[in-house]
Amino acid sequence: MTDTVLEQEAEEKKWARRAHLSTLLTYPLALMPFPFLFTNLGTITFPFVIWLSRKKSSYSAKQSLEAIYLQAILTFGFFGFGNTFASDRVLMVFSYVFMAFLHAILLGIGIFRTTIGKPHSYPFSFFPLLFSNSTTKENWNELKKKIGDKEVFAEFKAQMEKLDNLRSAAEKEVKIINDLDLQALGNEYVHSLSDLRIRLTEEPTSLKKAKQFLNYFPETVAKILSQYNKVSRDNTATDQQKRKDELKQLLSEVIKTSEQVRQKLRADETLNLDVEITAMKKNIEFGGY
Repeated sequence: MTDTVLEQEAEEKKWARRAHLSTLLTYPLALMPFPFLFTNLGTITFPFVIWLSRKKSSYSAKQSLEAIYLQAILTFGFFGFGNTFASDRVLMVFSYVFMAFLHAILLGIGIFRTTIGKPHSYPFSFFPLLFSNSTTKENWNELKKKIGDKEVFAEFKAQMEKLDNLRSAAEKEVKIINDLDLQALGNEYVHSLSDLRIRLTEEPTSLKKAKQFLNYFPETVAKILSQYNKVSRDNTATDQQKRKDELKQLLSEVIKTSEQVRQKLRADETLNLDVEITAMKKNIEFGGY
């Protein structure tokens, strides 16, 4: 990474942390001589200003929205408990302490994850789904323009959605596997599918060259991983070791095959470029410019 990129990432993380930390303003503002609801809503102003000032697709902007969501939880939590236990001071104090404790835990996790630059969302936050749907829709529209033909695009989209589902299914099964070496190999397989997915997205017209692989391997491997997890619980140590070895060998071969498919896509692209260059040279020789 260049120094400029590192500086930009550090800046994004810094503003993301500031947005989350701004929720601590709840407590000093609560001492102000204003209605409690308004003072809590007032603390939303700072992360909202950060969101307005940053690029909307940036890490800091997305984390600012999460900070606003956390502040909304605090506002309605404190306000709700205050109204519910207004006649019982002891319960009201305990409820406020509980909300402050919950805030400390959620904020601590948020600060830690933004410090290391990881995407973070609070429980039941709808923002990740919103961002995901928006980005996915935007990407599909770009690919639709790139491909042009509606039928070809529909086939490509169906294949990619199927690949995404099978990759997610395989990833879920890999997480259940107890053997660390086998799990690492399973993760490598999942990453190989991701790499192939990226490659096909970059060049959608090359889908037909990967069809044979896509129509068999991802679905079959997902089924094998699922069946392995089911039968491994009830087998003897000898049977388990045998199946582990067989599955390791199988995953290694599938990973090699997926790499061969990606190499084929790159090789075909290079060959097409060489052909075009040769054809252009001949055209120039015959004065066809």
